[in-house]
Amino acid sequence: MSVTLPPSLQRPVQPRVEVTPSNQKPQAAAQQAELPQAKVVTSVETAPTAVQTEQATDAFAAQEALQQLSGWASRFASGAGSAPESDALRVGQACAPQEAAPEIGDWEDDASVVQQTNEKNCGAAVAVMLGNEKGTGKTQGASDTEKMDALDSRFTDGDGTTPIELSNMLANQGVKVTESSSKLDKGVLDSALGRDGKAAVLVDSAKVDPKAKGGEKGQAHWVTVEGKDDQGRYKVKDPSTGKSVKMDADKLSDAVDTSLREHKTGGMVIVEGANGASESDIVGESNAKVASLANEEGGGSRAMANFGRESS
Repeated sequence: MSVTLPPSLQRPVQPRVEVTPSNQKPQAAAQQAELPQAKVVTSVETAPTAVQTEQATDAFAAQEALQQLSGWASRFASGAGSAPESDALRVGQACAPQEAAPEIGDWEDDASVVQQTNEKNCGAAVAVMLGNEKGTGKTQGASDTEKMDALDSRFTDGDGTTPIELSNMLANQGVKVTESSSKLDKGVLDSALGRDGKAAVLVDSAKVDPKAKGGEKGQAHWVTVEGKDDQGRYKVKDPSTGKSVKMDADKLSDAVDTSLREHKTGGMVIVEGANGASESDIVGESNAKVASLANEEGGGSRAMANFGRESS
């Protein structure tokens, strides 16, 4: 038996509508339509639910990741709980304080630098350099090495050079001491350089060596200061390295102060040519000028395997 409903009670059959995202390519939409029925989004109501579920999952994952990052940060914070030994080692290496090496500019080869030939004769090397520049060194027939050996043998015991011994060496090379100071007196030094004078300076060797490691302790060491550039840096000739370096006043002053503090000797000696005066005449005047300096030996720069002549 069949019943025919009146048209007013009949419900038209709606065709199935599948939702395709607006940014999906037609080809992708067609491929999606071929998927099994269970994997196709079948109604508008279900799509927001899927999106909301994915957002909740992402938020949870993000929160979990933040918690993990916070935990790691706590482990590495100062005073935090113990970390695995390997992690602690890495942190210790990364955070260990590193003292900077000396900031020295323009480390240059310089043919006028007389390089010492043993660990203790930098004083003799300095006397030869200043004799060549301001005294009678260039008129002497001996080589720089021969002059160094003769000066070191005559005026020292082979264990370094005191200010008085350096004064005697300089007199032998036709150079006189005109002033001295236990500190780096910038005004006196600049005035001397301005009238073509030179200086012998007793410093801590590590403070004038660009290859010295940060914090490395050197030895009392004689160098010369023979000029100043337009940037206010002094030209320092180092017999230990056989090179010249440029140092500003603060760095050079610190090198002198460090020698005085660590090695009980340091200072600067201003020199000029003796204008043909005899060695005996120069000695008395020059020795009086350095009498106020600590009479300790400048005994060698930092140990180097390839030195020419080291300090004394």
